[in-house]
Amino acid sequence: MAKFEQLARQMRKQLQEGIWQPGDKLPSLREKSIHSGMSLMTVLRAYQLLESQGLLISRPQSGYYAAPQLAAPPLDSVSPSNTQARVELTEDVDVNAFIFDVLQASKDPSVVPFGSAFPDPHLFPQRQLTRSLASVARRMQPRNALDNL
Repeated sequence: MAKFEQLARQMRKQLQEGIWQPGDKLPSLREKSIHSGMSLMTVLRAYQLLESQGLLISRPQSGYYAAPQLAAPPLDSVSPSNTQARVELTEDVDVNAFIFDVLQASKDPSVVPFGSAFPDPHLFPQRQLTRSLASVARRMQPRNALDNL
């Protein structure tokens, strides 16, 4: 078991034991790193794992907080015919792996990068631009090039 998983397991136990109540601010990453003797990245991965499991909430510029506990549904509402009433966290989400998968998918030519700030080079009129540039370069005097600097 990796160190961040051990730390996440320890913190999950502390959350379950009520050491941190829902809404309580957890120690900062640096404080936890110093206290646990683990690297800042190890602590960050543990916090991210707990956040992906719904046990922590990250607030930008503020830190991590214990997430509100969801009330368990009554036992009679959980039945094979009522599967929507039962929700389990069975899969850990690795944020770094997810980001890597997204970046790898961007290499696929069939994926359209809507978030890209750069247009597709095929959209530019390359032939016309090349002709215009060549025309200007033929007419331009060498001394004029220095005037534009």
